[in-house]
Amino acid sequence: MIMGRAYLVKPILRLAAILAASSALVISSLSAPAFANDTAPELREGLPGRRISGGSRSPSTTCVSAVSQPVIALMPKNNLGKTIAERPTFWFSLPAINQNRLIEFGLYDSEGELLFQKTLTATGEAGLTHLSMPETAAPLDINRDYRWYLSVVCDPQSRAEDLTVTGWVRRVEASTHLLEQLATLTPEEQISLYEASDLWFDALTALSTLHHGNSADDSTEQQWVTLLQTIDLPQVISAPFVGVLASKPL
Repeated sequence: MIMGRAYLVKPILRLAAILAASSALVISSLSAPAFANDTAPELREGLPGRRISGGSRSPSTTCVSAVSQPVIALMPKNNLGKTIAERPTFWFSLPAINQNRLIEFGLYDSEGELLFQKTLTATGEAGLTHLSMPETAAPLDINRDYRWYLSVVCDPQSRAEDLTVTGWVRRVEASTHLLEQLATLTPEEQISLYEASDLWFDALTALSTLHHGNSADDSTEQQWVTLLQTIDLPQVISAPFVGVLASKPL
């Protein structure tokens, strides 16, 4: 009888150890955003992300004036945008978010380490806006994928209510030939070269500057429409520019 009990002790202890390890893993995974621990696949052209947010799970949060209006990230359909900029600019179409709500932007490396995070204030207007990484942020490494997210924080006590978009950015090396070409081209021609070189962030930022500036013309308008048609986001083509996302005052 004693031998029988001893025979059962080891399996029971082994099962307890497995259950304890599993519980620790579950608890640790709940302490970070769901996507933070996703490891980026090898440099492939389709990466997990979300360009259009889902609706708030609780319309009573009055996060936005029209619940049907989503947050939209101006990104290619494969969720990956390339750039030659050390610190790129990210573009979004936002609904009219109540001004007492906060917006959070973060950037992770492919290992899930948070490299940059910023809390921003809503303008209260619906339309296009952008966020540029500051000079104080570390530059992106060349040929490395980074995952970013933008969340409208509807309820600080329940982050499951956030309106979130997320995607990837990859900085690539600018060849000497490309830089020489850019130096000789007009702004309109530079945009075409960025597009031909698959430099999404650079093309979008340069074109947005022209399209929403005082020098916009029919040609620029057509370039804008064509660029957004390539990523299948027709709902943002006519959205007005409502200014830069500002940091939350200290």
